[in-house]
Amino acid sequence: MAASFRVLTTPSFDRDFRKIAKSNPTLERALQELAATLGQDPYNRSAQHPITKLTDIKSGGQWRIRWREYRLRYDIYGTDVVLHSFRHRKEAY
Repeated sequence: MAASFRVLTTPSFDRDFRKIAKSNPTLERALQELAATLGQDPYNRSAQHPITKLTDIKSGGQWRIRWREYRLRYDIYGTDVVLHSFRHRKEAY
């Protein structure tokens, strides 16, 4: 099944991810899996993924997906999923 959404990153996401990935090389594979998930089902209509719509967030990641102790925040614009931040859960909010 082909991805119906295009996954894009912001410079701040790239910066966050590079900084964390230096000390944890397994994150590269995790990001690939998360991007594949978001490319298929960013709204989590299947209810199979740890995705939550955040309330009271006006910009910069209205959706969140969990991966272990990390949180990836993103927005959905039409058919584009824009990744905003990748942080440890203690720093994510």
